[in-house]
Amino acid sequence: MAFAIAAAFLAALFLILGRGKVMSLKAVDAAARAPAMMLALGAGISLVWRISGAPFAPSEWTAAGADALLAVIAFAAAAQFRITRLATVCPASFRLTLGGAPIFLIVCGLAAFILVPQLSLSAAFLLAGALTLNGAAFDRRVVTGAPAPATLKAAVRLESAAILALGIPVAVLLEAVATAAPQDMPLATPLFDASRGFLIAFALGGGLGLAAAYCGALPRLKKHAAGLAVAAGFVVFVISPFIGAHPVIAAASAGLLWGEQTEALTMTRVRLRRMAERVVAPLAYFGFGLVLAPRILQADLLIVLFAAAAVTIMRAGPRLAALRKTSLPPESQMFLAWFGGAPGVASALFLISLFDAPSIVAQDAVLTVGAVAVTFGILAARLTSRPLVKLLLKQTALARRRAKFAG
Repeated sequence: MAFAIAAAFLAALFLILGRGKVMSLKAVDAAARAPAMMLALGAGISLVWRISGAPFAPSEWTAAGADALLAVIAFAAAAQFRITRLATVCPASFRLTLGGAPIFLIVCGLAAFILVPQLSLSAAFLLAGALTLNGAAFDRRVVTGAPAPATLKAAVRLESAAILALGIPVAVLLEAVATAAPQDMPLATPLFDASRGFLIAFALGGGLGLAAAYCGALPRLKKHAAGLAVAAGFVVFVISPFIGAHPVIAAASAGLLWGEQTEALTMTRVRLRRMAERVVAPLAYFGFGLVLAPRILQADLLIVLFAAAAVTIMRAGPRLAALRKTSLPPESQMFLAWFGGAPGVASALFLISLFDAPSIVAQDAVLTVGAVAVTFGILAARLTSRPLVKLLLKQTALARRRAKFAG
């Protein structure tokens, strides 16, 4: 029942994505650019609902809806780049994805295990895996709409997409590690089941994604390349549970293989992601506020300390270390180290998807700490994005003047 609702919800989303007119609504754009407001609105409604004593929707429905939204974001992010050319096209994004993100995952997991006594080691790394995901659209527009260097814009656009597309499988496996095995079953049973679902999902999603890419290259179907990709993502999401595959990984795999082989223009990819984020981001932040934001009231000092560190020094430090050997100017390295990587849409949705997983060790603590960290990350990104862009443009202009004077 829950999956049927999620499938219908996803069908509605894909129908909206296929109709560009809906995406031009000013209210939708305003909601997508105001994540803190949507989160606060959801939290306020949740508190009023709780006080009134009204019943909440079943947890499996909530988790299924989160999976549907996460599949849309994962598919759109994976379709943004060719994984085999990422290191050549954007070295900064490549280093942030394969260097900065893993370092953050390790540092964040160990810090969570040390600072939050309620978390076991596996639960701490599950939390770190959720916070590694990002996908916040509201702060990225500040850079893409400013007269910033083209290399910086490319890094901002691609690194969040790459980390999201490649980080979701890691987060799913960490979820399996943190899940208790059924009674009288081997401890590795959840990990084995998750690995099997991962492989089936990759084979199914990748196969349909490649088929959509090849069909989209045909002369008669070139105009419908993006539509074929969306159809492939929807089909694999619906089919996956019936063959033991993970639906979100299947959708991400379809986007990843389609992005690798498609001949569609970069603008088609970007438009696909923008449309997805315009619909998903407001719903994700509102749902996060509705379901998890009230847990902030349960946080103690250690949780607040960890959450503050996770979205500041633990996030910026590994990113800066990963960017040191790139050709980017120092001011651009400092900017990217702080600007990106904050937990956003994908982190919020992944945490909501854990709402119906009581077999996860220390599930309640993971959700509480994650709620505080994501809220802090949204506020930090929202409050600092515009001042940082202004400072970057000023520093870039000064650097150009010094270079011109020296030359």
